[in-house]
Amino acid sequence: MNKSKLTYEDFKTYLPDYNFEDKQLMFFEETFETIIHNKDTSKVTCIADRPGIGKSTFIKSFMHCCIGDFFYCGRHEPQGLVVVTDSIKRLEELSNGEKDRKNAEKYWGEVFESFGFSNHYKNFENSVIVLRSDTPFMEQLIKQHYKPIVLLSTQRYFMLSESIREQLFSFSYKKQPLKRDIVIFDECPYFSETININSVNLTRIESALYEGLSNEVENKDYVIKEFKTFKDRLLDQMDNKENLSEDLNVILYWKDERYSTITPNDTLFFKVITENMEPLSKQYNAILKDLMCLQKIAKDGAIFHSIKKKHGNYERSLVMVIDNRDYFYLNQDKKFFVFDATADIDPRYDLDYVEIVDGKKYNIPLNMTITNVKMSTSKNALCNGKKSSFNTTNAIIEYIRNKLKHYIGRPKDILIVLYSDLIKRFKDFKYIGYFGNLRGFNDFKDLYNMAYIGMNRFPNMAYFYMYCGSHMEIYQRLSEMTEQESMDFFDGISKNHNKEYQYIITQTMLRCILADFEQNIFRLAIRNYKNTEKVQIWTFYNVDDDLYGELSSMIEDRYKAVGTNFEYEDTPLSLKIDKVKDRKPPDGKKMTNAQKIVNWCDSQTTGKLFKLNELLSDTGLNNDSFKDTKKSNQTVRLLFEQMQTDKKGYYRIS
Repeated sequence: MNKSKLTYEDFKTYLPDYNFEDKQLMFFEETFETIIHNKDTSKVTCIADRPGIGKSTFIKSFMHCCIGDFFYCGRHEPQGLVVVTDSIKRLEELSNGEKDRKNAEKYWGEVFESFGFSNHYKNFENSVIVLRSDTPFMEQLIKQHYKPIVLLSTQRYFMLSESIREQLFSFSYKKQPLKRDIVIFDECPYFSETININSVNLTRIESALYEGLSNEVENKDYVIKEFKTFKDRLLDQMDNKENLSEDLNVILYWKDERYSTITPNDTLFFKVITENMEPLSKQYNAILKDLMCLQKIAKDGAIFHSIKKKHGNYERSLVMVIDNRDYFYLNQDKKFFVFDATADIDPRYDLDYVEIVDGKKYNIPLNMTITNVKMSTSKNALCNGKKSSFNTTNAIIEYIRNKLKHYIGRPKDILIVLYSDLIKRFKDFKYIGYFGNLRGFNDFKDLYNMAYIGMNRFPNMAYFYMYCGSHMEIYQRLSEMTEQESMDFFDGISKNHNKEYQYIITQTMLRCILADFEQNIFRLAIRNYKNTEKVQIWTFYNVDDDLYGELSSMIEDRYKAVGTNFEYEDTPLSLKIDKVKDRKPPDGKKMTNAQKIVNWCDSQTTGKLFKLNELLSDTGLNNDSFKDTKKSNQTVRLLFEQMQTDKKGYYRIS
């Protein structure tokens, strides 16, 4: 009997006994049918279902049924599969069948061995290979020819040359050639890439050529000599472009019109490189990727980007946006699928060859409250090392502790999410994650509280490059500009003054921030599909800012539909007082009246009981000037409301 055709009965056999909800089972079945029956290779099919639906469980169960049928018997022909994920930890989890074997053994009991079910798990272990970075690659490439399922990292997949990448899609089974014609990406693939080439890349390539090419390699001297010439020429041009403007930033599109290749004979140059990839990639694993980009820079040019920092340091690089659609083999014999919960809002998916399968029907109500605390928490405001930045983080810490202190009968552990530069300031908290390092990890799924400090925002140019990635015609148009035209263009983009792109950049930014926010908050207990306990998230950013006000509206629109409650709180009084203290007084005055009042209160002992006359006497204010200040200054008014006591005319320092 030919068992090569996969059925949902086969798939169900390998689902763990987790007592799944009906909507999860619906997701499993409908997604299985999509992967088995959707053969349209002109599109990459992206499955956008909420985090926690069971995506990893689905992939692991699907891997099992590619090897065995509904009765744990080996298939006459296994279904070839490639799984690509952005996490080494997840690669290890997917390739490890030990946990699955133990679950099945527990479920079946004594018949697990007697009926031969255990044979499937031995077969599974022998049918899967992970392409690792710490093992000789050519050795792994040979082994993978005999394994139906290959797992590798996203980074590794997009670093492979076309000829090596092709080898991923076929294998031999009982001396019969078969195809791995289903490819699953777990999380967003690199539909496009923004490549930065700087002096570090160039030096590492040069060093790899010296160290990685043995003396027996024919034309070694030619390759090293010609690359050094190219490198020096490129660095000279970067020196020259950097001095074109006195501005801190220089951004322009540049092409060396004198040369269009890396060497006089690039065919010979790349022949030596490809024939010696194993020793070269040991020295520098991105050497081939970087050299291919440098060849394109020599031919078409790139964006020169120089950032001069205030403290004497600077960064400069050549930037290019590359289109990776060829990696998805459109209209060929391989079908690509992507599992990404935020694909429906992430701007990287705005491509003509991407189709998104909406997963809203699998959503369930979330017992979640999002409370915004209004304050300025940009990276520049919080990480600049100034006194005001420490005042802000101290106010946040005090706010969090006060909130948790009043939690009665509720979990008090909290995940702090912030900029990596701030980790030391929050070291007293047990659970800390920083922007860019949370997506895909489930280490915090038993926590119910989160403080989300700031937002993961990048410079405008990063969003322009991202937009170019899905609109390559915009990037290609840059090469038609003169250097001065491109400088003027990028000046408008970086400062978001370019009217044509202002809305585009802003929307791209907001969608990225929202996608990142969703991925991060779903690290908490709400990712557990059966969770009914309340999850509390405090966000700290200035909702009165136009950009963040729009972001708040987007967050509400997305999560109100699943029952999320929203609250908005004013800036903590301590920060309002700091702002009063920092205000520059009018000419001829040492302090404003408001500053006299708050400074006097600040100098008193906590808990002190006082009458207004004492304050007036010490500050030199009269009753009328005090009343006027209290009326016109909200902070002073709030301060005295907070210090008010039951005893008429008396206040207490808090």
